[in-house]
Amino acid sequence: MADADTLPLKIYANLFLAALPPKELRLLQTDLRLVEFPRGTTLYEAGEQIDDVLFIESGMVSLLTTMSDGAAIENATLGRESILGVLGALGSHRTHMRAVVQIPVTGWRIRAADFRAATDKSRHLRQLVLRSSELLLAQVQQTAACNALHSAERRLCRWILQVRDRIDNDTIHLTQDFLAQMLAVRRPTVTLIAQGLQNAGLISYRRGRIEILDREGLERQACECVSALRVKMRRILSELE
Repeated sequence: MADADTLPLKIYANLFLAALPPKELRLLQTDLRLVEFPRGTTLYEAGEQIDDVLFIESGMVSLLTTMSDGAAIENATLGRESILGVLGALGSHRTHMRAVVQIPVTGWRIRAADFRAATDKSRHLRQLVLRSSELLLAQVQQTAACNALHSAERRLCRWILQVRDRIDNDTIHLTQDFLAQMLAVRRPTVTLIAQGLQNAGLISYRRGRIEILDREGLERQACECVSALRVKMRRILSELE
């Protein structure tokens, strides 16, 4: 039976896994398990202990802060540039937000204990944990500022572009109810904004299906947070090399 050092390496879409040198990949690969989650799956609730770490390959997860009355707002969107539950590598850790699959997800799951054991052996993997945590914090901070300072129209444009960056597809399936929840606005507000973007020829929107028609125009209409987060992501990922 081949040992971990001689196993062939897989090709990963997750940007953190893809950036790892072969030695570090082999520390993880034998414990990674491919999993799939349909839309609407709650991966964890706030306050739960992290037992598994998920390297997202495709799809999107939303991290939500929920209030006692059930209202919720999105703090971050996670895709292939993310490691869900990465702080589980540092020891026993509980989540602070709800994680919900918004676009069907495939990913590589590893038990937090196994991930922790691997990071104990590798400075490079410890850097991976640090950079992934830094990227998540940057997104949460930028999203908080965006929610407070930018109009609902600019935030919707930013959100559509963020999803597009994660799924590499100009067609996005999302309901008005979901969009209203993510933006913390009423559903009629989403309808009016979407109609305006459609009339401007930027998107086509019908029955929960958004199709981007003019990406450059949508970029111009979005707030500065789109480019700010892209710059931070590129910088953080480059520091893994």
